[in-house]
Amino acid sequence: MFNLKKFLKTGVVAASVYASSAMAVIDVSAATTSITTDGTAAITAVGGALIGLAGVAVVFKWVKGAIFG
Repeated sequence: MFNLKKFLKTGVVAASVYASSAMAVIDVSAATTSITTDGTAAITAVGGALIGLAGVAVVFKWVKGAIFG
């Protein structure tokens, strides 16, 4: 019987902690704006670098083919 009471008390405490944290409102607008702004700039830079590397690879293959082909 003692274990059942202890188990129920633990369950009630855990449920109250979970319910109070679930109802908390957290403002994440500043974080999402920062991620969106910085993320867009980073993705643009990486995309530009990849396109540049693809261009270099194509030119290298063309030159190699012109010399050895």
